[in-house]
Order: sequence, then structure tokens, then C-alpha cells
Amino acid sequence: MFDRGVLERVYGIADWKDDPWTHEGRERYLKAIRKFRDLFKHPWLAGLLHSSLSVVDLGAGRGIGGVALVDVLEEKGVKTRLVMVDLRRDAVKDALRFAREEGVDAEAYVMDALEVYKLGKYDIVLMYGAILAHFDEWSLPRLFASAAEALKDNGVIVIEEMDRVNALFRGGFKEIIVENTDPEKLSLSVHVRYDPVTGSYYRMFTRLRDFETVTVPINFRSIAHIASTLWLFTKDVDIIPAGMGQLYFILGKEPRKAIGPLDLGEDPMVVKRGLWVKE
Repeated sequence: MFDRGVLERVYGIADWKDDPWTHEGRERYLKAIRKFRDLFKHPWLAGLLHSSLSVVDLGAGRGIGGVALVDVLEEKGVKTRLVMVDLRRDAVKDALRFAREEGVDAEAYVMDALEVYKLGKYDIVLMYGAILAHFDEWSLPRLFASAAEALKDNGVIVIEEMDRVNALFRGGFKEIIVENTDPEKLSLSVHVRYDPVTGSYYRMFTRLRDFETVTVPINFRSIAHIASTLWLFTKDVDIIPAGMGQLYFILGKEPRKAIGPLDLGEDPMVVKRGLWVKE
């Protein structure tokens, strides 16, 4: 996981459509509502539909996923407590504003998703919007350990993600990508290097108008990779297509309570030191 400043800068350069006040962001929000309506036909989630539920949205951004989920629950007559967590201060402020505008009561915190277990227990832990690309191979199990620790005994983890490995295999890896096509915000990303220890591909994002530049790690995984890792922390998992393309929902049901966040508190030797080089 990279630091707050880097995250805020890259979201300022790339066009990742997390702004619900743009046309694209609004369409993404309405699409999320439709997706959740279908998803709650799944028996694990349908079984949670009681009079009240609690939801924590990790990597909430400006609130599109969490607010859409609450909209669907309240359509079903379920009173919902929503807590949103993100590392970006500006996103947290906007998420609260968006929730208010949509008539959703919510709390929001500027914090690392790896520490969400400190906020208590929830019926649903949500990760919406393909946020796992921000977590390297050592942060991912820590994220899932924290999410499972924050889950009630009969709760469900809900992850929306892209099968990035299949997308790369079918479409090919691109050294250069146009990230934002708006002439006023035109930006590119360029591959810089690969780190075999973290599994991260480092890309440099540049806004051409002012040459604002930031380099960030991006992580590519298959849906099976994500689901099998989640299985270490929940008793059962399921995978559901989430519309067209490479998007899926991955569900994890009931925490195993075998490996907790504190068990993964210290980095292994290879992460501390890097690759061992024979002298």
C-alpha cells in the first residue's frame, strides 16, 4: 500500500471515474445499484436481510459503492449503518457529501483499510471499484485478515474486482496507456519497472498540461487468485459475474478466525531485505 500523498496525486492525474458528480461517475453509481440488486439474490446475502444491517466500505473513494449498496438495502426495508474508509482525505469528505445528497446516513474515516478491524464488527465488509490493484502480494493477505476480523460471525465479505490476469493475457500488456482523454487533463501512464518481491508493476502517470508526474505500484491478479486467498480467511467463497467484461463479485462467508491481523504484523525477511544476492 502506498502513502496518502501518492494516492491523492495519482487520482488527480488518472481518469478513474470515482467522481459521482460527473456524467461517468453518475452512470457508474446507477450501474452499481443495478449490480447490487442482482447480487442480493445470492442466498448468502439474501440470508442477511433482517431489519437492520451494518456495512463498512473499504477503499470507499467518493462513496459510489457504499452508497449504492445502502440504497438497495433500504429499498428492501433494511435500516443500514454505513461506515466508509479511505486513505484520501478529499475522497472521505466527498463521500460524506455524496451520502448526504443521496439521503444516506453515513460515517467516514481517513484510515488505512489494513486497520479496519479496529472499528468493530459488521454484517458486510465491502470492497467495491477494483481497489485491490493498490495492494501488493504481501498487503493483500493483511487486508483480508483485517476484513475478516471486522466481520460478524455470519457476515459476508463482498469484493468487486477485475480479472486483470485474463485481461492482460487476452489483450496484452501495454507499455503506454492514455489515462485521461480530456484535452484539458490529458494524461498518460508508462511502465517503469517490475518488482518480483511485491509482485507490483510500477507505472509513471503524467499529466501533459503541467507535467505533473507520480509513480505508483499496480498489482494484477486473477479472480481465482483473489478468491483462493480470501478462502484462507473465510469459511467459504463464491464467484459471481458482475456484468459484461472481466468484472466479478467475490464473496467470502463467515470468518475462520485462524489468522488475524496481528499474526501478519511483521514483514517476512524477503520484504524487509529484498532479493537475496549471493556475495
